[in-house]
Amino acid sequence: MIPLARAVLAAALLVAAPAALAAKKGLPAGDRVDLNRATVAELMRLPGVGEKRAQAIVAHRARQPFRRAEDVLQVKGLGRAWFAKVKGNLAVGPAAPSKAPSATTAPAAKK
Repeated sequence: MIPLARAVLAAALLVAAPAALAAKKGLPAGDRVDLNRATVAELMRLPGVGEKRAQAIVAHRARQPFRRAEDVLQVKGLGRAWFAKVKGNLAVGPAAPSKAPSATTAPAAKK
């Protein structure tokens, strides 16, 4: 019975694999992702970027916004070969505004 169960499991995985791969929708030619403003989901549309790398990009820009596209190479796991493939899909706009209240903003008074 165990070999039959393995065969059924293997068949199920083969059927599910194309659906999982299709779920990651790539970027059409000419589309750009702004490294300073893109969400994790938007960053994951870049070839070779999964959830962990996208989160690493977001964490890096929280510490220091990107000034140029090449700065993304400072993120662990992203190398020059990857950058050469995706540089046409990268953009670097102004850093997104911080969600934390600034020191100059007074808290709202309670009534």
